[in-house]
Amino acid sequence: MGIAKPERLWEIDALRTLAIVLMVVYHAGYDVNLLTPDVAINPYDGLWRAVQVICGSLFLAIVGVSFWVSHARAISRGVSGMALWCVHAPRALEVLAGAAAVSLATRVALGPEDAVRFGILHLIGVLLLVVLPLLVRLGAWNAALGAAIVVTGLLVEAKSSVPGALVLGFVPPENGVDWYPLMPWAGAALLGLALSTRLYPDGSRGPLLRRLPRVSRLGTKAGGPGRHSLPIYLVHQPILVAAIAAILAIVGLEIDPS
Repeated sequence: MGIAKPERLWEIDALRTLAIVLMVVYHAGYDVNLLTPDVAINPYDGLWRAVQVICGSLFLAIVGVSFWVSHARAISRGVSGMALWCVHAPRALEVLAGAAAVSLATRVALGPEDAVRFGILHLIGVLLLVVLPLLVRLGAWNAALGAAIVVTGLLVEAKSSVPGALVLGFVPPENGVDWYPLMPWAGAALLGLALSTRLYPDGSRGPLLRRLPRVSRLGTKAGGPGRHSLPIYLVHQPILVAAIAAILAIVGLEIDPS
């Protein structure tokens, strides 16, 4: 007999789908701003900036939650030591491969100055490979550490050209687009990790979620895109740019990506 697949938690998939929807909405506004000067959209301020922050924070919090669920389930199967780290390493390497593809594609499309240097995929890969495995034993104390990282990241405004500054959160001379340094963004993942130790204490729903249905047909359908978040992330922008460019041309707006 084969080993049964672990139960998927539909609510986590559904939340990931929500994050995908917010990502597409934000990037639609970003792409309009990129393609035409005739539409007054500023994706770096106001409501658009709020959508970006909520979207990124939700994605990263779910990374923390998913990591804990996978970690706790592995422990319940008797996995420990290096083998426990190896549970997470393949996914981390997969995400980092996607991050490398994004860096290469944006360097070709946008030029070296605006290419993605350390975007959200780079951050998620580092979190899965290094940060979360090292800090998972802190359990709920990660909430305090995560909050401290968020506050520190918001306060840090120093510029630095020291190697590693781009990753940590100090402002480098060039940071490109889609910059997600450890400070403050890793804090969201640690807050998700801390919360999940209470919601999913052994990798399955705990007492706080006892009223949540074990199976939800609607929730499972809503979580469909969330089960494929990485490929959706990798392909959505080329499709979105092409679609928005076509719409702008149809309505007669000038396209000027310069």
